[in-house]
Order: sequence, then structure tokens, then C-alpha cells
Amino acid sequence: MFSVEWTGEANQDLEDILTYYLQEAGLRVADAVFVRIKEQIGSLKLFPHRCCPGRVPGTKEYVLHRLPYIAVVHIGEDTVSVLNVIHTARKYPPDVVG
Repeated sequence: MFSVEWTGEANQDLEDILTYYLQEAGLRVADAVFVRIKEQIGSLKLFPHRCCPGRVPGTKEYVLHRLPYIAVVHIGEDTVSVLNVIHTARKYPPDVVG
């Protein structure tokens, strides 16, 4: 079984998502979204390779069922690292200005 680790950036993404739902729909909806996101991403412990190839090299993407979000992950030997949780309407990856 794999372990699932959340990066600081992914935790911030989750906090932003929950803040939005809390403001727009209330605590009950925000709690339900939190549980759904955590359970679905947590299920990658058992089946991490069901993710799609990512748009960024070295990543995979996991589409969250019945939510408008995609988890961007890196799959290691025994760890799934959650890098970001992005809204499906968001431009990803963002353009890099150099």
C-alpha cells in the first residue's frame, strides 16, 4: 500500500477551495467537499496507477469524481505526493514568463 502525502501548496489549494465553499454555500457544503476530496485522493493509496498522464512531465492527474477538480500527483516507489488540487476551469499548467 502507498502512503499519500500532501505538499504545502496542495494543502493551500485545499484551504482555498474550502474557503470558497464556506463563503458561497456554507459549512455543511464545505465539510462535504472536504470529505469527498480527502476520501477520493486517499483512495490512491490502493490504486495509484489509475491516474492519467500529467500535462507536466513527471506528474499524473487524478480527476475527482463529481467535483470540478483535478489532483496533480507524483507517484514514487511507495508514496503518492499530492502537488496541487486545481479547478478544471483553471489554465494549467500556467504560462511561465521568463
